Amino acid sequence: MGDRLNTNYDEIERFVIEYHDIFDEHERKHLLNYALRGHSNGKMIPDLVTEVYDKLNILEDEKNIYLGFMNLLDSEFNYRDRYIIEVGGGVIPGLARRIANEQITGKIKVYDPRLSKYERNSEKLTLVREKFYSETPIGSANLLIGFMPCEATYNIIDSATRNNIDFMIALCEGGPHGDVYDYFESDNDWLNAMIYMAERGVEDYNMGTLEKAYLKEYHNPYPVIYNKRK
Repeated sequence: MGDRLNTNYDEIERFVIEYHDIFDEHERKHLLNYALRGHSNGKMIPDLVTEVYDKLNILEDEKNIYLGFMNLLDSEFNYRDRYIIEVGGGVIPGLARRIANEQITGKIKVYDPRLSKYERNSEKLTLVREKFYSETPIGSANLLIGFMPCEATYNIIDSATRNNIDFMIALCEGGPHGDVYDYFESDNDWLNAMIYMAERGVEDYNMGTLEKAYLKEYHNPYPVIYNKRK
């Protein structure tokens, strides 16, 4: 079949031009440069590239980390019958749309101030173009998720544990570190702090144990954390 990521520059260029207003200049250049270079085996596909390539259906299943995350989510929580809140859904909420399309009695609400204005709600999917905070009301939601939500990770853990609802978070590097707005010195410091916070919250609120899994087949070095009730 070949590597479709190497053969779709024109399609990516047309998409970026047509929807230029949902990306900043750096993002547009990043998408076009990546499409021109093609995918390098052994490296994780960047978040924004995954969003766009998934939207255009040019990302093969074995390279689509959304599918890997959904498989893990399904094995642990049976997302099809859950009321899910996703925090940090991205510009193009590909993960949320995929989940919504497979839900039976469940539904999903996704928070992100950068959600594209071209995306629309559906029967199973609600888009909220706002930030999610620890104090944001969750209503009857019973599963909180984040796919590489970076700085929003803290709010997901805090909200999930205080409200005693299940959660799963695919962690990332956590954004920039070492400046006046972030006292963590490195990615590892931040990751360890988030994992420790989740462990303490799960224990304090009797939510079972904190588990870790990996999506290494997608060349993702970061853990996925979630609670597992006894």
